Amino acid sequence: MRRFLSILASGAFLISCSGGSDVLPPSEVDRVGRLQCLQGARSDIVTAGTWNMGIGFQVTDLLFLNLDSVRVIHERATKIFADARRALPRMRIRLMAEEIARNRPDVLGLQETMYLAKDDTLIAHFLDTLEADLHALGVHDYQILSRPLNEATLHFASPTNGPDSMVMKFHEGQALLVSKRWTVVKDGIIPFRDVIPVNMLGLKTVTDRSAQWAWLRDSTGFQLEVWNTHLEILDSKIIAQTNEFLAASDSLRASMIAKGYTPSGRLFLGDINSTPGNVGDPLLAKAGWVDNWSESKWGPGYTYGSGSIRDPARKMSQRLDRILSQGSCKIDTAFLRGDVAVATDSGALFPSDHALIVSRIQYGVRP
Repeated sequence: MRRFLSILASGAFLISCSGGSDVLPPSEVDRVGRLQCLQGARSDIVTAGTWNMGIGFQVTDLLFLNLDSVRVIHERATKIFADARRALPRMRIRLMAEEIARNRPDVLGLQETMYLAKDDTLIAHFLDTLEADLHALGVHDYQILSRPLNEATLHFASPTNGPDSMVMKFHEGQALLVSKRWTVVKDGIIPFRDVIPVNMLGLKTVTDRSAQWAWLRDSTGFQLEVWNTHLEILDSKIIAQTNEFLAASDSLRASMIAKGYTPSGRLFLGDINSTPGNVGDPLLAKAGWVDNWSESKWGPGYTYGSGSIRDPARKMSQRLDRILSQGSCKIDTAFLRGDVAVATDSGALFPSDHALIVSRIQYGVRP
């Protein structure tokens, strides 16, 4: 979902901030600075995914100017609850869980991980439901690193001084699903400074756009630095937040290396709200982030489409979501799932207004 008023390296590939000393077999560097896999050498393969779960209602319904009208506020809140229910969150999460269970990424970045309740009635809790559905499908090997954002408890008075007052409890955010292959060494979140001020149903706040990160290590000693984010929709904010991400990720990497950790590979997952080659993409490419979909060359790779998620004729039409890597010597494959409607008891349904991207990456940087 496009929300709130809401990186093919060119030149030398960024290998490491320690002068290339991290680059050991099974990789070598070719004439243009790209890592190459050595035939017959040991490989570190990571299957990664990213999926914007789509909260199921227009978040612009949380933003309006007529704050003097209790009736308008009440009507807007009622519409939000109705739209969220109409989007069939329980069924959509089940479809997502089925795709995750089929594809089993080693690490999966999620965006728009919503919680929504009206008074004492839970309407949607995406992560709890997803975990329960994965367990029901026999998948017990994920830990969830959750980072809620935009948390709010909003009280709505009755428009007629009657009994129709209500309370909305809401948050969305980001999460990483990390398979049991990994030990989580450290994780955290870095809030972006350049964000948009909003008036959310009368509550003056800002959009909590942030970069979530985790430092992972497997039993062989392979270390993976993972980032998960959702950038704003405005071009100026995308550029600013991309630059903030680049500075934050390089700072974190330098700090971890200073503490004795060695990044074997880097991974970026998320919805960057811009199409290939535009806005934030050139900044990410210049910093050495490889766009896995472009490397795999499997067609346009559209990941977002407007229109009702219950319309079987709805099509994905833009590529806004990315899996990017550093330290990779080969992108084995990249593909989409959840990009076509599924027949359910309630009719045709897309799991989200975004598609799941999955990529299989061979890394060439060893500790």
